[in-house]
Amino acid sequence: MNWQDKVAALEAFYNKSFGQPQPVAEVTTSGSYAKKVRALAQLGRRSSEEVDLLCQQVEHLRRSFKIMDDVIDKDVVRDGEPAFWTVHGVPATIEQAAWHIEQARQIAQELDIQETFELRLRQVIGGARLEVEMEDPAFGSFDPRQTWMKIVEKEAAFRRYLAEALGCESEIVEAAYQDGVAAQILDDSLSALHGKDGRPDNSDERLGRLTYMKAFNVSAERAVEIGKRMKEMNAPSLGRKGESQ
Repeated sequence: MNWQDKVAALEAFYNKSFGQPQPVAEVTTSGSYAKKVRALAQLGRRSSEEVDLLCQQVEHLRRSFKIMDDVIDKDVVRDGEPAFWTVHGVPATIEQAAWHIEQARQIAQELDIQETFELRLRQVIGGARLEVEMEDPAFGSFDPRQTWMKIVEKEAAFRRYLAEALGCESEIVEAAYQDGVAAQILDDSLSALHGKDGRPDNSDERLGRLTYMKAFNVSAERAVEIGKRMKEMNAPSLGRKGESQ
């Protein structure tokens, strides 16, 4: 897939989510994002039943992003197994990803947070799209720091949404956003040092992606330090101890 094909795939999966997409095959996750929701829920205003729904929603979002990420990054292995798209094909992957978004949207409607859901979802997809568009050799000149801060929305907007959906106070919402920025810094830097998910190569390097290290002219080792320090700084506001991811 070239960059135009990837942009088309992103548009297709989002647009299809407003129709009646059908599930293709099960997509597994570690459940880590649902755990983040339950931990953050202690600082929010949702009932236990609503928190359960948000956990379901977040797992749908995680499954959707997971399989679309592999398409966009052209990664053939995920969690030691063949990536979803290599088994089922790209059209079926787009269908499955769209189905998860459609399911997540239904939960947003049930929880009366449709507007926030759509806003943050568009920001997540916008960050991913910008990253892909930069693969165009004719992309042109850009400010690397400002551009990276737009790309980071694919992770930071998602984490902001978790806090907003739970009804957290504004300072907690901001801490959740900064936690997402830190997570992307760590993803960029740890992938450069150790690769991703045990894969033989690093898709950021293979695709020439704009990473935190390139944008801010720091080493991967230094970026790990920065990311971990940001995590530690935001941990008290989020009601938890520091963590690496």
